[in-house]
Amino acid sequence: MKMVRRHVPKVLLLSLVLGGLWAWSAKASAELYTYLDASGTRVFTDQRPTSGVTYRRVGIPGSGSSANRSGGQIFVYQMPSGERLVTNQRQRDESMTLIATYGRPTASVRCRLSPAEVMPVGSGPFDGIVVQEASRWNLDPLLVKSVIWVESCFDQYAVSRVGAHGLMQLMPATAAELGVTDRFDPAQNIRGGVTYLAQMLERFDQNLDLALAAYNAGPGAVERHNGIPPFAETRNYVERVNAHYRLHAATSGQGQTRAAAD
Repeated sequence: MKMVRRHVPKVLLLSLVLGGLWAWSAKASAELYTYLDASGTRVFTDQRPTSGVTYRRVGIPGSGSSANRSGGQIFVYQMPSGERLVTNQRQRDESMTLIATYGRPTASVRCRLSPAEVMPVGSGPFDGIVVQEASRWNLDPLLVKSVIWVESCFDQYAVSRVGAHGLMQLMPATAAELGVTDRFDPAQNIRGGVTYLAQMLERFDQNLDLALAAYNAGPGAVERHNGIPPFAETRNYVERVNAHYRLHAATSGQGQTRAAAD
């Protein structure tokens, strides 16, 4: 496919992305261009225009800078002409206004710190918040830090493939129930995550393994399976959190909370 024309004097329909631009991602070249022809019709093409028209490059899935591209999101921009540009790349043109975003961000996490830098109580960028919120629920800060390490590697902007956000990887519905309005805010995220972890411990009679499984897979899954669900991801998650917790608790001589006692 070389060229698609759409008469869009005011609005570029989102269906064009779903049925056109999005479908091109597997077969188009790495560049996509758009311009207005003499009749006022907006043209999208994977061939660089050579007829002297004014055109702009449009990001398509799988192309462009990873810093601007989001494979899981679609952005709608209002252009000065009144037209709307639909793309999966954030645009740097200040004359364009972002008016809508669809989908969820691409999964990402950055491990910039080592366990030695963040796990000991009294160290790490979010230590004060962790200690405060853990104390509120009589939980070991090392347990909370172990969950954070496995969930996000202490990246406050971490995003999972299913849309969980932040340090303790809160899902939208869970965050809303816990009163968290900004999942990327460390204080809100940790407060919500610790509260949820404490709720899971209460629900499963202080059984740490079941509480961790519920934190990962949901309490309903734990109750349906009458134990840790037979999901590889969940079983691995419980093992990893426990391993980090035991290691750093033994190193520090801590781990005296109700959860650790069980």
